[in-house]
Amino acid sequence: MPSKASLITNLERSRLVIWLLVIIILVMSFLLAWKDVEREASDTAFLVASKRVIEQAGYYKQQWLLAGQKQNLKLDGKLITYTGSGWVLPVNARQQNDCAFWLDVLYPEKEVLGSFPVAIESEFIGSSYRCNYLYNQNQFISIGLINNKFSAKVGFLAN
Repeated sequence: MPSKASLITNLERSRLVIWLLVIIILVMSFLLAWKDVEREASDTAFLVASKRVIEQAGYYKQQWLLAGQKQNLKLDGKLITYTGSGWVLPVNARQQNDCAFWLDVLYPEKEVLGSFPVAIESEFIGSSYRCNYLYNQNQFISIGLINNKFSAKVGFLAN
């Protein structure tokens, strides 16, 4: 028959094992939930960035209207070229199509959650423009001016 001391020791060990299991389960649950929270935060940050691009495009369109709808304006030290309907074109000071210039004008901070664009894809066909700014998180911001309609969208690349 086991002694009273060994029964108490076994009881204490059992309690310790149960507490360790509870702690491990809580930590694992937290880690699994954290991945979802982190993904959601990243998605939200990119959506906010795309809305900021649209907000800046609206600001520059207002400046264009206030200045009498000129094709070129010098704002914030940059020469801005406009469409006939007041949207900023991705055209730099040397009158070349330039997606980096467009991002600099419409989203000067360029950064989303500590990440900067790692690649820029451009597509210029006639008077239609599309620039994709790819970030490390397998996400991109796409700015487009197609058929005189401005858009800023967020895309997610498959792994």
